[in-house]
Amino acid sequence: LDSIYDALINRIPPPPNQATQPQPLSATNFLYELDKITQEIVTALLNSQHTFVPGDQVTVPGISEKVLLNRTVNMSELRRIRRQFITYTKMHPVEDTKKIANMFVQYLNSSIQ
Repeated sequence: LDSIYDALINRIPPPPNQATQPQPLSATNFLYELDKITQEIVTALLNSQHTFVPGDQVTVPGISEKVLLNRTVNMSELRRIRRQFITYTKMHPVEDTKKIANMFVQYLNSSIQ
């Protein structure tokens, strides 16, 4: 009986992993802001592709980073990249929503090569 008690009560618990960690609290409108910001950037990129030359750096209003477009990117590819970014950001939320735009532009630059 003592060995069963030791095995159940006195054993060391396994170290926590991502599945057992509590999710960090995010702002109540975090998903709304994430969706709105990424959609504005995608729309700005689609509009700017009418006049760009391959290799141009496209400036998105309100963002310090620039998007480097080496080729034309169609709407379905931008939507796919946007969905991937949103999925990743939902799992790893950012406390400051002002950083989302620059993070998305960096993600776009690494994905559109």
